[in-house]
This record gives sequence, structure tokens and C-alpha cells, in this order.
Amino acid sequence: MADRQFLENTDRNNAEKRSYSVSEAAEILGVSKRSIYNLCASGAFKSVRIGTKLRISRKSFDEWLDGSD
Repeated sequence: MADRQFLENTDRNNAEKRSYSVSEAAEILGVSKRSIYNLCASGAFKSVRIGTKLRISRKSFDEWLDGSD
């Protein structure tokens, strides 16, 4: 389920600077976009929809990535 806490009190541009798109996250991990959607659904990292686009918190993604060695 999407977690909106990391976007509180920010405007859309700031939120986009503080997040990855699904495509960016997939490229970083070298996996499909479907895999990123599945990771978001499992709660692996914080994500939120901005309009119709899913965005992933850079902080939670990077922390998850550091711990996934």
C-alpha cells in the first residue's frame, strides 16, 4: 500500500526531486517495472501516486538498497 508520509508539506516539484519514478528504480536494480510495482505492494519501500504516476521515496529506496546486499 502506498505511504504518503514522505510527501507531507511538499509541492509536486519537490516531491519529484525526493523520489524515483518506477522506470528509474527498475533501471537502478536492473529489473522490470512489474518487479518494482511488486516491491512497492509488499512494502519494501515507501511509494505514492502523484496524479497517475507512482513515485518511490529516494530515502526509503536507498536505505532498502543499502540493506539488500
